[in-house]
Amino acid sequence: MLKKIKIKINGIHCKSCKTLIETDIDVLEGVKDIDVDHQTGNCQIEFDDHKISQKKIFEKIKKLNYKVVEKIEPEKKQNKKISKQLIIAGILLVLFIVGYWLINYFGAFELLSRLNEEKVGYWLILLIGILSSFHCVGMCGGLVVTYTARHCSVNKDKKICSSTPHIYYNLGRIISYSIIGGILGGIGSFFGINPTFTGIITLIAGGFMILMGLSLITHFKWLEKIKLRTPDFIARFLYNQKHTKKPKGPFVIGLLNGFMPCGPLQAMQLYALASGSVMSGALSMGIYAFGTVPLMFGFGHFISMISQDRIKQVMKFSGVVVVILGLFMFNRGLINFGHGFRGFIPEESTSEIEYLVTGDVEEYQVVKMNLTYRGYSPNVLFIKKDIPVRWIINVKQMSGCTDEIILPKYNIKKKLEYGENIIEFTPDT
Repeated sequence: MLKKIKIKINGIHCKSCKTLIETDIDVLEGVKDIDVDHQTGNCQIEFDDHKISQKKIFEKIKKLNYKVVEKIEPEKKQNKKISKQLIIAGILLVLFIVGYWLINYFGAFELLSRLNEEKVGYWLILLIGILSSFHCVGMCGGLVVTYTARHCSVNKDKKICSSTPHIYYNLGRIISYSIIGGILGGIGSFFGINPTFTGIITLIAGGFMILMGLSLITHFKWLEKIKLRTPDFIARFLYNQKHTKKPKGPFVIGLLNGFMPCGPLQAMQLYALASGSVMSGALSMGIYAFGTVPLMFGFGHFISMISQDRIKQVMKFSGVVVVILGLFMFNRGLINFGHGFRGFIPEESTSEIEYLVTGDVEEYQVVKMNLTYRGYSPNVLFIKKDIPVRWIINVKQMSGCTDEIILPKYNIKKKLEYGENIIEFTPDT
C-alpha cells in the first residue's frame, strides 16, 4: 500500500544536501518518490509500506548524518519565526552600521586594509578550505568510500589501497577547481578593461559572498533563495556512483567535483571571478581545494567523530570568514567608484598638490605620488594639456584595492610593484 509522509530534515546546508538525500533514499526498494526542499528542510516521501518501513527510511537518512523531525511546524508558527528572524536581521544591521561608524571614527580601517593584501587573502581562502572540508566530508564521504572499496577489490596491497585512490581523487579536485578558477578569473579580466565594469562585477561578487556567508551563519531561509542556482545533474551523477556496479575512477570523480552546487565553493568561484586575473583566479581556487585535502584524506579516521552539530558550528565560522572576504571584495568595488576605505589618516589637500608639478624635465611634466595603506598621497594631481607626463608612483605599501592603475582613455593598465613605477602619457584635455 502506497503511503505519503511529510517530515522535516535538519542539517541541510545547500542544494547538494538535497541531492544526496534524494539519491540515497530513491534507490531503496519500495520508495516511489522523494522531494526535499533544501531551503526549508521539508521533505515529502511516497513509499510502499509493505516493502519498506518508515523506520528504515528514517534510519537511512540518519546514516547520512541528518536529523529527522517527524512533525512539521504549522505555517503560523513558521511565519512567527520568520518575523523574529527579520527583527533580528534589523537589529544586526543597526549594530553593523554603529560598529562601522565606530571603527571609522577610531581609524581602525587602516589596520583592516592590510588584510586586503593578496597574500593575506590567500591565507583566508586556505582557512575557508580547511573549515569547509567538514562539509565536504558530509557531502562526498560516500563517494570516497565507493571508489576506495572498488580500488581495494582490485589492489590487495593495503598501502596502495589506502592512499592511491585518495591521491587521485584530491588531485582531480585541485586541478578541476584551479581550471574553473582560471576561467572565471579570465572572464573577470574582460570586465577589468573598463574600471566601471570592474567596480560593478566586484560589487556584485562581494555582495553575493556576504549573503552566502550570512546564509552559513544564520538560519534565515530567505538568504537561501538569494543563492546562485546551479544545475544539480552533475551532483546527482556523482552520488549515483555509489549505487552502480562500475563506478568511475577517483580522478574522474575528483574532476567532476568542481561542478558541485555547494555554498562555500560558489563563494570562492565568485572571489575568483572578481580577482580579474587568470592566475589569481586559478590560485585562489587551487588554494581553497588544497585546504580541503587533509580532512578528505583522513576522513575515515574522523568521520565517526563528526556530528551534524559540529559541522554546523564549523560552517558558521567558515561563514564568518566568507563574510570578511566579501566585505573586502565589496570595498574594492567601492574604491573603483571613488568610495571605500584606503585608510582614514587625513589626506593632503589639493592646494599642496600644485607644487608637485615640478616643470619640464627632458620635455616631460614630472608628477610624483606615494602609495601606502592610507592610499595615494596626494590623491589629486594637476597637469598641463599636450605636454607629456611622467607619472612616478613610489609604492611603499599596497593592498588589493590599490595595486593597479587603469586609464582606459589612454589604453593604460599597469600592475604596480613595490618601489618606483613610471607611467607615461600625453593629456589631450
